[in-house]
Amino acid sequence: MSAEALQEHFLDVIESERKRRKAEGVVHPEIRIEEIWLKLLDGATLNHAREVALFFERHANPKRFQPHAFDTLVALKQRGVRQGIISNAQFYTLIELGELLREESKGAVCTSESIFDPRLIFLSCDLGITKPDPAAFQRAREILLLDGVLPDRCLMVGDSLENDIQPARAVGFRAAWFAPDGDVTNLVEVLDLL
Repeated sequence: MSAEALQEHFLDVIESERKRRKAEGVVHPEIRIEEIWLKLLDGATLNHAREVALFFERHANPKRFQPHAFDTLVALKQRGVRQGIISNAQFYTLIELGELLREESKGAVCTSESIFDPRLIFLSCDLGITKPDPAAFQRAREILLLDGVLPDRCLMVGDSLENDIQPARAVGFRAAWFAPDGDVTNLVEVLDLL
């Protein structure tokens, strides 16, 4: 089939899967993109479906860091700040993040594992639900409380009032809206909020 037909079929299968999950009572359902590709690629293995998904994502949505993101992440790490991720994301998000970190660090050892606390990474593809569902925020809060970190000592920086700021505040986190007219307009400003 043509690339356009494949794209249309791909989006239709995603929408169909989300509708099925909503019918099961999941308010904010997330799909696993490799499972969608398994349905589209007759006879494919899971590894092949993941390779195709990553290839497709790289071409459809090339990634780059926001200005000053890398320097801010490294500065926070150097200050001893535990960093996590709560994201509507797929398996390839951490792969692409790792690649961006290595590229920005210009050969220095800088990986997602060296920047982010693995216990504080919550991806929608793993949870089966997307933000603004509060589950990821609640889990992060529970883990941090077990470690003796009170919610008001945590700062969520996000670009969506609905998906990031509101659910973070609902569990007691501080929150900074990253947007042209938000609390933070340049990621370096995050360093002044801690």
